[in-house]
Amino acid sequence: MGGKYVLSTLGCKVNQYESQQLREVLESFGFRAAGDGETADVAVVNTCAVTTEAARKNRHAIRKAACGGKTPVVVVGCGATADRQRLSRLAGVAAVFGHDADVSAELSKLLDQRFLLWDQSPQEQHAVVATDPTLDAGGNNGWKKSVASAVRPLEGESPLTSEPIVSVALPVVKTDSALLGGIDSFAGHQRAFLKVQDGCDAHCTYCIIPRLRPRVRSKPIEAAVAEARGLVRAGHREIVLTGIFLGAYARPTTLRKRHAAGRSPLGELVEALAKVEGLERLRLSSLEPGDVDDALLEVLARYPNCVPHLHLPLQSGSPEVVRRMNRQYTIESFVKMIERVRAALDRPSITTDIILGFPGETEADFERTLETARFAEFCKIHAFPFSPREGTAAWRWQRDFVRPPLVRERMGRLAEVERECSLDYRRKLLGVVERVIVEPHASRDVTQSSTIRHGRTDRYFEVYFEACEEVRTGDLVRVRIDRVTATRTHGTLVPRRGFYPLHVLSVGEAC
Repeated sequence: MGGKYVLSTLGCKVNQYESQQLREVLESFGFRAAGDGETADVAVVNTCAVTTEAARKNRHAIRKAACGGKTPVVVVGCGATADRQRLSRLAGVAAVFGHDADVSAELSKLLDQRFLLWDQSPQEQHAVVATDPTLDAGGNNGWKKSVASAVRPLEGESPLTSEPIVSVALPVVKTDSALLGGIDSFAGHQRAFLKVQDGCDAHCTYCIIPRLRPRVRSKPIEAAVAEARGLVRAGHREIVLTGIFLGAYARPTTLRKRHAAGRSPLGELVEALAKVEGLERLRLSSLEPGDVDDALLEVLARYPNCVPHLHLPLQSGSPEVVRRMNRQYTIESFVKMIERVRAALDRPSITTDIILGFPGETEADFERTLETARFAEFCKIHAFPFSPREGTAAWRWQRDFVRPPLVRERMGRLAEVERECSLDYRRKLLGVVERVIVEPHASRDVTQSSTIRHGRTDRYFEVYFEACEEVRTGDLVRVRIDRVTATRTHGTLVPRRGFYPLHVLSVGEAC
């Protein structure tokens, strides 16, 4: 029987994908996820570094995972790159691997060198250790070298190393080989994330990521298609393409002014994936407004399994604030892009990110943001108060910081605009039949009825509907939108012959 692990993930979709890679590494060594009340033999914490609050949450997650020193903790992710020395000093931390390391390979090496599952007695274990110079002969605090597929520390010994392993910078990888490794499934999720791009060198003034993941690289189309086929075989009907800067797929830089004219590499990737047999939905996680070119829109419009939903971060509707953020677009170009998306796709759902309280943001700037949000009719707005991040340009503009009470007041006003926009958008879909992938029962469902199910539509919003017993989690069903409120969308299940027809439903088909 193997050891037990816990895996904690903070941050974005890329982190969630990379955590699945690490989960598969752990399970390849015979580990299983620790159950409630069980002490793990090893913990992995995948950290985030986007905000100061994220850094605080990293430390809290590491202390919790260490379980009072009972569990060795391996720290990975952006936080590990940004703050590796500080995190390595936390109690229980056995290793810190930043993005300059091949984290999956480093974790495999660590497990291989430091753990061993023996059937022998502790005395026999120590005798083996003493005869192998590659092992910790002192036996005070080392993990043991693996000669089996399942592993655990020696009885009575601490699994912690005396000093944490802190990865050093590796040579820059100039090929795509670092992204060739994929995942077999996306455990516990109906949708599977597929990471196809890494790195950013755009240097928005509020963002620390270009300092932590500067190498821009992409997964080859053939590797992405092969991984997608495996995910579909594993039962995932929806795949979400993700990357640090997805629009820079197959390009050497995220700086758009340096992109070669001509073909759209992302469009070529999307078309290849849309042809994967059995893939019911293909969604793009996030795109910069300038990445939505005509070639990509043509592909999205041509393939029914490419959903009419785009996540397009606005960040601010103020031309001056966008300029100070060093974003690669103007508000005028953002508005024109929204118009092109509406012309190309059938009633597209557009979601966004907005930062409030950016240094120097005036009331007039904020009003421009509200104006742009209303024009775009965002179905969902992920709003964030500006978080000063040490190491960024905006960190130095402290004289221009907006007072927190004013930021909170603006957050409330933007939330009200979001509710209005979402309600108006969903009202336009009344009577339309949407494809829905059924999610697990929601414990927060106020009806507490086992016959009420919910799922996410192609256009991304959730819909609740009455279902019979045959409807199961993961099923693809058709639901007619009947009623919308400020907080919910309600519909009616529309059966067909065979109940769940696959591959035959056109996006947005009306009754």
